[in-house]
Amino acid sequence: MDDQLRSRLGLPVLENDRAAVPAAEATATDIESEPEIAGTTVLYVSREDVEQGRLESYLREFKKYEKKRLQSRVVLIFTGYENDRREVYQVREITNWVDRLLKNVPHLFYFLSRENYAMRIAFFCLSEVVGRSGVEVSITKEQGRRLIEKVTKSAVLYAKKMKVSPAGQWKLAEDILDELGYGQTLQ
Repeated sequence: MDDQLRSRLGLPVLENDRAAVPAAEATATDIESEPEIAGTTVLYVSREDVEQGRLESYLREFKKYEKKRLQSRVVLIFTGYENDRREVYQVREITNWVDRLLKNVPHLFYFLSRENYAMRIAFFCLSEVVGRSGVEVSITKEQGRRLIEKVTKSAVLYAKKMKVSPAGQWKLAEDILDELGYGQTLQ
């Protein structure tokens, strides 16, 4: 990761020029984390709540997740759309709801898991999808790069507030950048 991106994301410079060392190479003792929590936490979001624009109970859930420090453990599942042929990110009500959720929980990607594509689905809900071929989804590179940097920076700033170690902040950032395909926005 270059210094400009590190700076834009608010990542600390690691001791002994460790900024050049990917977080994946950090040892377990370098990364402060909660004791392993088996599996993920699933937050079911009903179609009725999406269509009515209800966020309050979900915001309360995220407050609980903050207390439990559920970093990278939350999966959003939208119920009531099982017979809808559209993808989640193609349903305007869902994309509007996710956008409002991000405005209220700007560090949302701190919580989202890579499991079940939870992070990608939320990302595509926030993006302007310009095409799709099979499982491949296309967005404009510039818009994707800006959005990925924005959600990563918010997650890192929140991790810093939660006193996650510098190496842990790097790992979080690299996980988000990798999952959301940041490298593809540079090509």
